[in-house]
Amino acid sequence: MSKNISITSEELNSTDMISIVSSFPSNFINHRSPGIPNELRRKILHQQYKNRIVSDGLETGHLQLTDNGYIFKSKQSFSSFAGFVFEAYLVDEFNSKRTARLRAFQWATERSEGWSTKTFDEYKAVGTGLLSTKTNYLGYYEPQSNADIIFLRKSPLLDIMEPALIYNQQVSAKIQVKSIKNRFKEDIVDKVISGKYLRVITMLSDNFGRPSWVICHNILHHMLRTNAITSDVYANTIGRIQGPEYFDLNQYYIDDYYDYIYQWYNGNESSTKHTDEAAEQEITGYKYVNNVLVPIDA
Repeated sequence: MSKNISITSEELNSTDMISIVSSFPSNFINHRSPGIPNELRRKILHQQYKNRIVSDGLETGHLQLTDNGYIFKSKQSFSSFAGFVFEAYLVDEFNSKRTARLRAFQWATERSEGWSTKTFDEYKAVGTGLLSTKTNYLGYYEPQSNADIIFLRKSPLLDIMEPALIYNQQVSAKIQVKSIKNRFKEDIVDKVISGKYLRVITMLSDNFGRPSWVICHNILHHMLRTNAITSDVYANTIGRIQGPEYFDLNQYYIDDYYDYIYQWYNGNESSTKHTDEAAEQEITGYKYVNNVLVPIDA
């Protein structure tokens, strides 16, 4: 016979209760439950995302490995910093998951269904603001450009790298990554309509949990209904704004990762803990090869 045991809010938030629950694997606990204390939620996010933030932070250049552990350096706003991290995240996801890269490539190059993928595997996703691009493809390193992600391959005719082009055009296929929670019309919709951005992946949900790509699409619907834009502009714009799920990436995972990045950015992850994490994942013995961390002896 089972028996329910009631626990008050004060007891749930106590140090003893947090330490007991924290001993369970983090994937057993729904950290999105409204009853989960903030401290426990931070611990769960820490367990789930500590590896990711170190690797992405090294790639963007915001983390530097020293004899005393990892030092975080950023003179940017948090929004800009998060944008760089998600640029690194998407490049890694596209290059490690062929289905996601294929969807992104087809979308960016404006190819219709049924196109031949014969040469597709020659291309890799490249982040224009990442350190690996500065090292390996200096001519395509443009951290302040209106394109965060492009696709490069070695030219079949010359010993140089060349970008993927929009189908039947002499224009490079470009993707802008946005990591914002407000000002969607001004910072995304209007800039796609004007042509400043060719295509945008808007990563986050707003503060009410609504995916930002849905909000952007709703803004376009409203602009069409109120005759602020023509039907041609609407049709040309709406498909150019997508969210992570369009590429089979999990929106919840990305929103949680954003919360963890915020904690990191604000110094809520101590330098001692960074050093411990580095030892746990042996990150000091890793290097980047094709945007993926691999052992030096590999």
